[in-house]
Amino acid sequence: VLYFEEMNISKENIKGIDRDRFVLSKGHASPLLYSTLCEKGFLNEEDLLTFRKINSHLQGHPNMNYVNGVDMSTGSLGQGISAAVGMALANKVDNNGHRVYALLGDGECEEGQVWEAAMAAAHYELDNLCAIVDFNGLQIDGDIKKVM
Repeated sequence: VLYFEEMNISKENIKGIDRDRFVLSKGHASPLLYSTLCEKGFLNEEDLLTFRKINSHLQGHPNMNYVNGVDMSTGSLGQGISAAVGMALANKVDNNGHRVYALLGDGECEEGQVWEAAMAAAHYELDNLCAIVDFNGLQIDGDIKKVM
């Protein structure tokens, strides 16, 4: 729904300064992003079949240098939301009018960097930033209630 009904993003405005941005902070969920980009026309289905293969541009974490439509290379948990805060702040200063969306995992939210980014977003009143948390109750070592 986000990419198809809410965000201002298309192949035609991919370089546009006024288009919306999306940051997959939980970069390990790259298949979700790649399949969405395919549906939007940034990738084709043949590209998807190369996922995580040697020399493929579709690796386990998204890379903005190799994949059209990827706004931030992510991998280390916590860094994506920090980058999204920076994008939203720059947009607010430049008054470009676009919005920034970030998808985080609930386990990722235990990272101190996530909380620092959240405090910065509140401090700068970034009303153009939307953080979405995938609350699945899991992180790499198990249930988020049992792992700190």
